[in-house]
Formats: sequence, C-alpha cells, structure tokens
Amino acid sequence: MSALAIIACGGGDDGGGSGSTPSGGNEFLDVDNVDIPGGNTTATLKISASQNCDWTVTWSESWIHSIMPSKGRGTQIATITVTANPSSTESRKAFIKVANADGSIERKVTIVQSPNGTLTDFRLSTSELSANAPSGTVQFNIIGNAEWTIASNKSWATPSTMSGSGSVSISVSLADNTSEESREAIITVASNDKTETVTIKQGAATKPTVTALKANYDGKTSAVVSFSYSSMFPVTEYGVCYNTTGQPTINDAHHSETGNATQGSPTVSLTGLSYSTTYYVRAYAKSAVGITYSESASFTTANNWPGGDDNVTPNI
Repeated sequence: MSALAIIACGGGDDGGGSGSTPSGGNEFLDVDNVDIPGGNTTATLKISASQNCDWTVTWSESWIHSIMPSKGRGTQIATITVTANPSSTESRKAFIKVANADGSIERKVTIVQSPNGTLTDFRLSTSELSANAPSGTVQFNIIGNAEWTIASNKSWATPSTMSGSGSVSISVSLADNTSEESREAIITVASNDKTETVTIKQGAATKPTVTALKANYDGKTSAVVSFSYSSMFPVTEYGVCYNTTGQPTINDAHHSETGNATQGSPTVSLTGLSYSTTYYVRAYAKSAVGITYSESASFTTANNWPGGDDNVTPNI
C-alpha cells in the first residue's frame, strides 16, 4: 500500500499559481491540490475549467497507471490510479500536466508517492559469503521493513542478533576452522511465509610450513640447528627431533620450545651427542591444525681421538 501527495504548481504562459484565474482568450483552467491518505493507491484530481475550455492530461512516469478521463471539457473530477511504491524507505515523484487545446494555459502538479509503510517484505544483500579458516566476522544486509527472525544451522557461525525488523546490517561471528577441509553454514532469515538464506563458506586450514633447515655440529658432542616456520594459526610448539636411523619424529630424542607466533626463525642447540656418530635431524612446528616436519638433514660428530686441534701433551 502507498500514500500519495499531489501538489499543484503554476506553469505555462499565464504565470499564475494554483488558485489564480489564468486566461487564454475567455478560457479558464485550474487544478486543485490533492491529499491522499496513507494506504491508498488512487486519488481524485479536480480540474476546474470554463465550458469552452478543452483540456488534455499527460504524465511523466509509468507507475501512474491511468488518469481517467485524460481529456475533457469544463470542470470534471479525474481519477488517478497508481501502482504501489515498491520501496519501504524512499518516496518517488511524477509530474502531471493539464493544458488547454492551444497550450496557452497550462497547469502542472507534482505527485509525491511516499514510502510504502505497510509493506511486510524484505530481501538480503547477498546469498553467499566467503571467509578464511581463522576466526573472524562476515556481514550481510537485510533490506525492507518486515519483522524477521534469524537462525544458523551451525554453532560455529553466530549472528549478531536473532530477531528484529526493518533494514539492518547483520554480522556473523565465525569460530576457527582448524580442519583441513572447508565447511559451510546456512543463515536463514524468515518473515511470515518468506525465507531467504545466506550460505557462508569458510576455507580449510593448513598446517605450518617448516623450511630452511641447516644443521652444523660445533663440537664433538654438540650441534646447532636453525630453521624457519610460517603458519596460518599460532605455532604453540616448535623444535628439533633427532636420531641415528633417519626420519626422526617427536617420539625420538627432541628439543622443544613453546610459542604463540605465526612465524619465526629459531636456532636450537643440541648437546650430549655421541662421538663419531651420524645424526639425522628434522625441525618441526605444531599448531591447532597439526604438526609439520621439515625435510631431513644429517651431520656426523667428530672422533674422540686427538686431532689436529688437540694438545695431547698439556703445557708443552
């Protein structure tokens, strides 16, 4: 339903306004102001004219369906029929012109159709949203003036409000997706017999990457290992694991540190190693998604007998 306001204004060569008595020869033509109560889609337009005045009505917008009669002589009441305003928030305008046969007398009225305050409809600004695996928020808009409710089919997607009315921006809070598979949630907005949905697609998580492994022994029983890591989620533990058989894991001997960063370039010292032994080492990093190992590296510790750097006769 809609409301119309029709405002008459002067025009043509006579220069008069509504309520004046323009003349073209001995002709007279005028148009009264019209107020339309809210909810109406029709209006009456009184055209006052002398009996010798033939007149024609024209209009500017297609949402004015008809004006009957659109042609006549003398004073008559015309019925204006309009379509309902599709907007619940914005008014719209159209112009009606009433002129005598030779155009020497012309009246113009502006029709203002107010927002459709009785609509109970809505639409959503989008039907699909995307997000990365870490927690965050996404937004969509409800547009209209209906009362509505919201439901989420997944506990990890929480709308900022569950009910309301009118046009509102809705934020949806997303929890971390620590799975290596993407996931979807459906947000349903319902009003009366109408429902619309927004599908939220949250991307898959990835494990940390561990690169740039370098291992060098710096003595007969010690070595230094350096590496770098980068992660989508904070790395809670990192370190170096080692053995003498190859492809070590944290189930073997290892040196670990705790952390809370998404990237780093640590250096780890290994001590208490055996003489003349080949060691295999791998760096690792662990996040909420899982653990990742670097490629393997190896080094061999020195022999225990005196070497070129050993002084076998102290103080000589």
